[in-house]
Amino acid sequence: MKKHILCWLAGVLAGWAMGNLQSVKAATAAEAAEAQDLFDGKTLQGWVQKGGKARYHVEDGCIVGTTVLNTPNSFLCTEKEYDNFILDLDFKVHPSLNSGIQIRSQSLPDYKKGQVHGYQVEIDPSARAWSAGIYDEGRRGWLVDLKDNEPARKAFRQNEWNHYRIEAIGDTMKTWINGVPAATLKDSMTPRGFIALQVHNSKEAGLQIRWRNLRLQAVAAPKLKALIIDGQNNHDWKGTTPGLRKLLEETGLFEVSVATTPGKNGAMDSFKPDFSQCQLVVLNYNGADWSPATQKAFEAYVRQGGGVVVFHAADNAFPSWPAYNEMIGLGGWGGRNEKSGPMVRYRDGKVVLDNTPGPGGTHGPQHEFLVEIREPNHPITAGLPARWLHTKDELYSKLRGPAKNLTVLATAFAAPQKDGTGENEPVLFTIQFGQGRIFHTALGHAAEQLRSVGFIITYQRGAEWAATGKVTLTRVPADFPTAEKSSTR
Repeated sequence: MKKHILCWLAGVLAGWAMGNLQSVKAATAAEAAEAQDLFDGKTLQGWVQKGGKARYHVEDGCIVGTTVLNTPNSFLCTEKEYDNFILDLDFKVHPSLNSGIQIRSQSLPDYKKGQVHGYQVEIDPSARAWSAGIYDEGRRGWLVDLKDNEPARKAFRQNEWNHYRIEAIGDTMKTWINGVPAATLKDSMTPRGFIALQVHNSKEAGLQIRWRNLRLQAVAAPKLKALIIDGQNNHDWKGTTPGLRKLLEETGLFEVSVATTPGKNGAMDSFKPDFSQCQLVVLNYNGADWSPATQKAFEAYVRQGGGVVVFHAADNAFPSWPAYNEMIGLGGWGGRNEKSGPMVRYRDGKVVLDNTPGPGGTHGPQHEFLVEIREPNHPITAGLPARWLHTKDELYSKLRGPAKNLTVLATAFAAPQKDGTGENEPVLFTIQFGQGRIFHTALGHAAEQLRSVGFIITYQRGAEWAATGKVTLTRVPADFPTAEKSSTR
């Protein structure tokens, strides 16, 4: 028996050492700052209660949460929000009280009347023992349970102090309980939010949970991994891919690689990029169909939250792939017609779906044209001039497609004197596909158009938004084009 106890203790200590070693490696790689106390040990300064009416007070250097009858889940929330961090804390919980630690969580007036929602690191003293699993409070439910992680389930100590280490860096979250690895989640639904201490609703009043030693180490997020796909196109992909790559790298946000398909008539079965390692895929491709396995992998990547930028002629690709056409929203050429879906127009201040029969995709000769912002409050377009002159380019018109979950950010008038349609054609728009975000820019054509400041800024912002759901590249440069004059670099 003694030998078994010593073996168990050695395993716990080994897990603790490995967990801390992994945390040190992650912190070193991501440039962690010095840890700070979230709780001063005396007051609840810096915290605010949301949700139910459970009681929170300070006692013996601990935050104590106590159940109250007839009240929903209660949350003591940090006033500050955090994105990338390593959080260490201790807790001791009554055996009958479920609880949890909220991370990257939100309380928004337009979401279920302010209900707290977001990632929760579970505290589960029941026989199920899923403590340190990851639950999505108020949204999707369980994301990572511990049914297949027996060491983590056994690591919980009933009626004793337990230690959590929680890492949230980039789109990856990891947890340890008493040094034993518990849960790993890759998800980008909420990249930033408050931290909160939950007291679950209970049928019994007076049950308590205690927290102490709450220390948070801010971490600079690793660069986002972007993949540009090229290799076949009726446009000069060899000229545009280097420019697209350079513009992403200039933001300081992205680490960029390129996946080039086999050439025309090549063995497409050999093209198998690992989309799961990316936060962003930039499509600079218009050629032969990918293999069914690669199509399935790409579709899964986007549905599960992957970001995509559709660059110019990539909206000509894959006319017979239904999911792709839904992902890009609108496409052209390749035999597309009214059966592919409507055209999208902007008339009299609103988006109109035009089901007029006819082929999808056309453009007149290259020329300068005005881009008009239609969604000035979207993160991609916020703060940009309402109208700006784009450099000489193709103005794609009569694009057709499913147009599901599509938001028109900007349009351009296709003037009849330039062989245009006489319509305000969408040139910048977004699409939601599952949990994935897609930014579609019809601008670009060749390397020369990539010098357009309007293209540069909207492409960089659109890439960040697609990858993360937010835009930190908010500065509008002094050389941004005006309604009277285009601008290039």
